[in-house]
Amino acid sequence: MPILKPTRRRPGARSSQAGQAITEYVIVAGILAAMLFAPLPGADRSVIALLIKAFKDAWAAYSYTLSFPW
Repeated sequence: MPILKPTRRRPGARSSQAGQAITEYVIVAGILAAMLFAPLPGADRSVIALLIKAFKDAWAAYSYTLSFPW
């Protein structure tokens, strides 16, 4: 049986792959952030504004319910 020698990798191969992954992550995160803050077609508000309004309405209903005496 022949003895196999370990193959050598290029010294910068792993670091260039890590750099590419970070770049892709930043691009995708930027696109998602832009989509969240952009106004929806046919609406005046963005997704974030609608989400904040939903939380405020839910909190108002919750605090109103808590105000009832036992």
